[in-house]
Amino acid sequence: MMKSTGWKTLASSALLATLLATPALSLADHHKGQGEGWKEGHHERMLEHMAERLELTEGQKAQLKANRDANQEERMAQREKMRELRKQISEAIDSGADQATLDQLGAELGQLQVSQMQDRHRRYEELESILTDEQKAKLEEMKSERKARWRERHKQHKGGADTQ
Repeated sequence: MMKSTGWKTLASSALLATLLATPALSLADHHKGQGEGWKEGHHERMLEHMAERLELTEGQKAQLKANRDANQEERMAQREKMRELRKQISEAIDSGADQATLDQLGAELGQLQVSQMQDRHRRYEELESILTDEQKAKLEEMKSERKARWRERHKQHKGGADTQ
């Protein structure tokens, strides 16, 4: 009789574990197979949403798209180089590489990150240069709203502690 109860408990636990794991697996697989095309579509939607909120003219939209497309290949190559460096660092750590090798790979990755940040700042300045004063004010308002939403989401994840 005791074995039967233990078996039922084990079977119930296994079933419960399976039911709890299924949503997590589907969430982890959410964008699988969508590849770079999904990202491109996502960026297009973000750009269109921003254009709508800022009430950009057709000329402003065209300029924004031209600015974005101008260095897209370079940005993609830079992103691929960063992925490759992260992979090299991971492999170096796993293989027990010396500190000098890790430092050199880390320095390369750091330089790419700084370059990426500079590029992002330059693109933001290009965006601002095509906006009217009213649109710039609206953009700042949108940034403040986004930061507030980010803080709220992260406050919830940190157990209610303010992250500021």
